[in-house]
Amino acid sequence: MNEDYMNINQETEQNQKRPVLLTVLCILSFITVGFGLLGVLFTLIGGEPSPEKIQEAYNQLIQTASEMRDKQLTTIADMIEQAADLTVYQQHRYWAVLGINALTMITGFVGVLFMFRGKRLGFHLYIIYNLISIGGTFLIVPSHMVPMVSVIMNLIISGLFIFLYALNLKWMNK
Repeated sequence: MNEDYMNINQETEQNQKRPVLLTVLCILSFITVGFGLLGVLFTLIGGEPSPEKIQEAYNQLIQTASEMRDKQLTTIADMIEQAADLTVYQQHRYWAVLGINALTMITGFVGVLFMFRGKRLGFHLYIIYNLISIGGTFLIVPSHMVPMVSVIMNLIISGLFIFLYALNLKWMNK
């Protein structure tokens, strides 16, 4: 009888043990979201950029694009110019961008934390985090200014992580 109790106890412990894949995914996600939260914090500490700083950042990016054109790297130069326009547009909307970034990172952190603790709600929050991450820019910036390469890459990486997290859903119980 004592052996039966020990076997049942061992099976329960094994079922409650977090899968290795989930642990690895959570660690990678915590790193990503952590850097995002640090970015939000440093942006907040740095404060709203002055028009002079915005112009200076724009000029530096345009100079880099010009150097790329001189090296016959026109595709990269076009991407940098698009990034320069996007950066200026976003810097003029400092508080809206900061708010969406903070909402995105907090949602991602809570989602990953819940999944790490075995709560299924975390998976749903993680999906919301990815949707805000991909679509949040479109709430502020006109769609023609958003580089589709970054959107496609974000969709691929987000889809992969969501798929891998979904493989662990049966371990998440609540």
